[in-house]
Amino acid sequence: MKIVLAMSGGVDSACAGLILRRAGHQVTGVTMLIDGFPPSPAMDAGVKECCSKLGIEHHYIDVSEKFRNEVVLPAAHAYASGLTPNPCSLCNPAIKFGELLKFTASVKGDLLATGHYVRQVFRDGKVFLRRGADRGKDQSYFLALLEEGMAEKVIFPLGELTKPVVRAVASDFGFKFHKSEESEELCFVPPGVNAGDELFRRAGLEPRPGRIIFRGKTVGRHQGIHRVTLGQRQGLGVALGVPAFVKNIDGVRHTVELETDTATLMRDEFFLVRRENSPMPEPGEYEIQIRYRSRPVKCALEEVSSGLYRVRTEKSLRAVTPGQIGALYRGDELCGGGIITLGDDL
Repeated sequence: MKIVLAMSGGVDSACAGLILRRAGHQVTGVTMLIDGFPPSPAMDAGVKECCSKLGIEHHYIDVSEKFRNEVVLPAAHAYASGLTPNPCSLCNPAIKFGELLKFTASVKGDLLATGHYVRQVFRDGKVFLRRGADRGKDQSYFLALLEEGMAEKVIFPLGELTKPVVRAVASDFGFKFHKSEESEELCFVPPGVNAGDELFRRAGLEPRPGRIIFRGKTVGRHQGIHRVTLGQRQGLGVALGVPAFVKNIDGVRHTVELETDTATLMRDEFFLVRRENSPMPEPGEYEIQIRYRSRPVKCALEEVSSGLYRVRTEKSLRAVTPGQIGALYRGDELCGGGIITLGDDL
């Protein structure tokens, strides 16, 4: 088969390419440029070295304009309105899979391959996604908003492997990577830079300072609501003498409200907004994961109106955050997901 491999110059995509080549597939590498040409010297060197060792051709595609319109601008404006968006979950359906699947079709490729730690299930003529075998690296959460049918055109060579095995396979072949090169931060945010700040910079938005409020009184100033998130305790620059966390972010008044009573941050009911073309399962019993590293909890899903779903969880969750992704599972199988809203403005 002719398979197009999404490449970053890192160990995961390199190992995925090695697995595909050993399986006898014809592999073509492709790397997306979100900041236009030319690629960074470090990325270019890494990609070229991988392709040379694998004996495959490689292409760059410029997706910078669509990345700005489909990821940067929506995420920046979400931050500006008091939400905490998940840029990766916006990027995957629109850019990482959307644009790469278009490229795959343009070169007459049979499938697109990525280095995600995700598995697939084939049932009733359809493809469903499952958590990766390495639960510590599982990335299915970020794919909850993939459009209908996308999973059928993609393969994940690393889905059944653990990260130590991937590193060992790559090392045995002669690839040289350092653990310090890896990062779980957003790919477009430089180390040590606040994600909201970077999105504002890219979107051309100016930060708007405002008041920090505790029980009706102003206790400090913030440098922009894009720098804080619900439940945050550190880095607020306010000393109340007791631990305090962000209870509410007002995107209209640009104020941040603090609280010390943790019970006010607990919630067992909220809503999911379905994104256009993204699947949502039938109403019923599921498990929901409300952030990448959180544990899934049992919930009941109910459709309230077209594209709007109520979630009731078996136990209360801390800091259910508007703008984040709620991913729905049954066991290891990803069933769909939506964008979290608390329903206060419904």
